[in-house]
Amino acid sequence: MTMVSTSTPPIPQPTPGNALLYRIPIAETKLGVSRSTIYRLVNEGELELVKISKRSSGITAASLHALIERNKATIS
Repeated sequence: MTMVSTSTPPIPQPTPGNALLYRIPIAETKLGVSRSTIYRLVNEGELELVKISKRSSGITAASLHALIERNKATIS
């Protein structure tokens, strides 16, 4: 008789290289801007804010990386 495992596979834990969300202080550091600038970019639609809980939120990594890509300077 074969035993079938009923346990679920472990959920992969995010590493710094593949994070889905950045907490506000980390987003500030990554962009080199202030907290108010982060929230201004959210209000302008440049960054996407996700509420994690009543008192906690994060910036999506995808929106942060997209902002950087959109604003890359080209040297001619």
